[in-house]
Amino acid sequence: MKFNPKRNFLFILTVVFFFSISPIFAQSGMYFSEFCKRLEMYFHPDLVADIHKEMPPSDFLVWGWDVGDFSGDDNNDVAFSIRRSGQKDKIIDVYLFVDIDGFLTKVGEFQVNYFELPLEVGVAIRHNLCYVTQKFKQFNWDIKSYKFINNVLVSYDIYSTRRIGKITQETCKNFYDLRNTKRYLNTAKNTTEFWADYLVIPSYSRGRLVYSGFSDEASVNYIEYVPEGAYWLTGASDLSYSVNSVYDDQYLYFSITVQDDYVVTPFCDTCVSEGIEIWLDVHDYKDASERLATISNNVPLFNNQAKEGIYKFTIRAGDFITRQPTVIMSSSTELTPIQKVASRGINVICDLNEKGYFCILKIPFTALGRTNVPITNNEIVEWGCTVKVIDYDNEFRPEERTVMTTSIFQEDNPSTYGSLLFIPDEKWYGDIYNVLQAKLVNDLKEFGF
Repeated sequence: MKFNPKRNFLFILTVVFFFSISPIFAQSGMYFSEFCKRLEMYFHPDLVADIHKEMPPSDFLVWGWDVGDFSGDDNNDVAFSIRRSGQKDKIIDVYLFVDIDGFLTKVGEFQVNYFELPLEVGVAIRHNLCYVTQKFKQFNWDIKSYKFINNVLVSYDIYSTRRIGKITQETCKNFYDLRNTKRYLNTAKNTTEFWADYLVIPSYSRGRLVYSGFSDEASVNYIEYVPEGAYWLTGASDLSYSVNSVYDDQYLYFSITVQDDYVVTPFCDTCVSEGIEIWLDVHDYKDASERLATISNNVPLFNNQAKEGIYKFTIRAGDFITRQPTVIMSSSTELTPIQKVASRGINVICDLNEKGYFCILKIPFTALGRTNVPITNNEIVEWGCTVKVIDYDNEFRPEERTVMTTSIFQEDNPSTYGSLLFIPDEKWYGDIYNVLQAKLVNDLKEFGF
């Protein structure tokens, strides 16, 4: 197990960046007029005037700023933080501006709390992302990143550290690529006690429109998620896939689209063929964090023993002509009579497409021991979920197979499962801010809506 050094690098880079500018501000901020003069090194005065129009009328000081490109158009954008005069609460306002058609347009405005000093809220623009750093208390930090895409400011990811006794918990949630990591570090020994790396599959209600900027499809093309047959893997066209899920009151649906340059079909019922496995952990945990690991007396306790509620669905794609696809359900515990009857309602459809094949699986919630969709109190519900795709490139050499999963996965270890999130209709996975929303609302009001 090893930690992703990129996250440590971003953390150190951001913290060093905003603390390195503290001598400039002498821990007191700068006046907006001085800030505008500095911006004129990067922008035409007319663009700087665009920022002035969006600022509050009350007095304020600028505490941190950076110029760079987080919209991907090779033009400079700007992010900065201010503190209003007379503000009693420990609050900093963060502004994000993007060059749109020759105008610096405000695309984001947030209020962020700080712990002791306004300098603890930092902004930095690197790698086409805008980072906003926040300190909660000693050793506890959040780094949120944003990216402006198609007139939408997207909450890209969030990296967090929390000190719990002698253990440091580090998590990264990527709302755009849907890749998450979680690590428990023994600070005294500088050793990694626990490490999880997995994809999140957001499941929205069937028929719900998912707006641009929100990710609802997990794409799998990571070498870390290849536990077997990496030697035979030649690239994304050889094996990669995407997973999408939706739900209604009675059923859970999965759609898996596989890119495969040579699809092996079976000659007989026991011959090798392309296959998919879906593993679900539907156990009711007291807290969502217990699905991976918890900390007790400064010791991480891993959820590494399979409990009740582990289900496996094994799909054989068939030959797409006469041999129909099949699905077999198995469980860590014996199915109840109701589950056995409900399992007859499990259905799978598979077919070829231009780049490979796809499968759609329908599972009744009653087959999983539930009466309906598990959402309660309008809260997001998480199940453990890993999707495994098994690829053969030569039907006469079954040993030359490649396995790709949606997590660093061990079948009998629930803490290695990925995540399936049931999203209520009023909620989303991540956040977006549409710069055209206010204009659209005003236009509709003018037309009498």
